[in-house]
Amino acid sequence: MTTSPDPSPAAGVDRGPGGSGGSRGPAGSGGPAGSGGSAGPGVATVRRVLDRLGVHTVLGRDVVLAGVWALVTIVFLATLLAAGEFYGANRSIPTAQIVAVIVLALVQHVPLALRRVRPVTALLAVAVLQAALLAVLPTGLALWTAAPVVTAYTVATLRPTRAVLGVVLAAVGIEAVGAAVGASALVKDQLGAPAGLGEVGVVVEALALVASAVLINGVSAAVGSWVALRRAHDRDARARAAESVEHQATLTRAAVAAERTRMARELHDVAAHHLTGLVVQAGAAERLVDGDPERAKESLRSVRAQGRETLDALRSIVGILRETGDGPSGTVPVPGLGDVADLVDQARASGAVVDSHVDGTLPSLAPLADVTAYRTVQEALVNARRHAPGATVELRLRATAGSLVILVENDLPVARDSSGGGGFGLVGMRERADLVGGRLDTGATAEGQWRVRLELPVEAETDAGPPAPAVASAATPTVTPAATPGPGAGLAGGGAE
Repeated sequence: MTTSPDPSPAAGVDRGPGGSGGSRGPAGSGGPAGSGGSAGPGVATVRRVLDRLGVHTVLGRDVVLAGVWALVTIVFLATLLAAGEFYGANRSIPTAQIVAVIVLALVQHVPLALRRVRPVTALLAVAVLQAALLAVLPTGLALWTAAPVVTAYTVATLRPTRAVLGVVLAAVGIEAVGAAVGASALVKDQLGAPAGLGEVGVVVEALALVASAVLINGVSAAVGSWVALRRAHDRDARARAAESVEHQATLTRAAVAAERTRMARELHDVAAHHLTGLVVQAGAAERLVDGDPERAKESLRSVRAQGRETLDALRSIVGILRETGDGPSGTVPVPGLGDVADLVDQARASGAVVDSHVDGTLPSLAPLADVTAYRTVQEALVNARRHAPGATVELRLRATAGSLVILVENDLPVARDSSGGGGFGLVGMRERADLVGGRLDTGATAEGQWRVRLELPVEAETDAGPPAPAVASAATPTVTPAATPGPGAGLAGGGAE
């Protein structure tokens, strides 16, 4: 339950049996004008006024509330006295009885100062004072101030339903005792009040007072419980909304991070492949410009071609990022295993010695695994050209029953070139492999070679795709395996076999 800083519904004055006017209206106006989450304009205004007066605490505000309701009660009782409605069934009652009623009605508001600090104590104290008030009221008059209504309402907004039910029943029980005492005139006789009703009238008045106690406390507690449930629902709705917003923000951050990683991989793969070729060709042209101008020009023409390929590749990436393309579907082609032959041709055109071999029938891969195979071969060839220029590179693709193994090996350089700095190629390859459930192993072998080995899982029932373009080894003519061609079948060649 949430703490309510607001005034509760006002109390009323009920005529009991034998009265002359039925029932009186409320002694003042009020109601649950605010909630734990937000307050109405009137409550906000009252708070601002109290703040300006230096009343900032809950206890201070409740003391002011008690004083206001006590003042309203004084005005209401004065109106009853002036109208002659205070005497109930008797037109003449002793002054002592009038004073007792007025004092008890006013003192009953004192516990209101503790309604949110000690709500249960405040309600029980008010019940005791209300019982005393019922015991001394003139016959035929049932007077209820704001105190029972406010305290019952406040307890219901601050305590669990079971606790509220027990406290309200206790309050009604206490007030029932006062009603019985008042109907029997045991205390009123001591104050010199006139003789009361007969036996039947006593029972009827006692039952009427008890019924009014049940009605006042029950309705007030029910309203308070409903307000508490509404506030709890509003709080939960706000919490769920905040949680949903945070969850959506988390998903957005994760999507942005994933997209950023994908962009970094694509840019690295394209830039590393093409720019490494540019660097190699530019270095060759620099060495040949004096001794062999014709070959230097050939290298420069290769640099220009590589530059154009780099621009085209970057345009493709930009098209992916902008989600637009030249095709009718708005997409750009994604490289795969069938394009590995082009990688081999490009590497050989840059002066690398690449021997390619295919063992078995290459399967068709899922799109993500397909591009993973392509990018792994691309990065391995780039690294070989960058770190071991002039070394022979052996590329082998081996298809088994449940996997595809890609093996790229090259001789280790005598002196490792560290001018290029640490890159992200191996990290990117490993992330791609993990993403498709594959396994990547890299490192130097005992034979003095650097090995990149990628193993990709292959589904059992997969039709072979169209054959890739044939690629001949730089050393010997192409030898096509006898098996049914699949993606990358044209990579067969046997310079090293």
